[in-house]
Amino acid sequence: MVKIKLMGAFAHLAKARELEIKLDKPKQVDEILREIIPRYDEFHDKIILINGKPAKGNALVEEGDEIKVMPVLSGG
Repeated sequence: MVKIKLMGAFAHLAKARELEIKLDKPKQVDEILREIIPRYDEFHDKIILINGKPAKGNALVEEGDEIKVMPVLSGG
């Protein structure tokens, strides 16, 4: 299983703070998040951690990994 922790607006949109999914094969993190978070692509700035390490959207996720994602809020 892959554990996914969602923060801020992502948790609100997905209606969950934590999810677990099963992967048959490695998949890009952006692809996984698009499936579970409505309007994911509207957030251009986001922080993605895989197993506690910073990652880009094209990073591969495998069974047993943990994803944490949060939107970056900019203000003025």
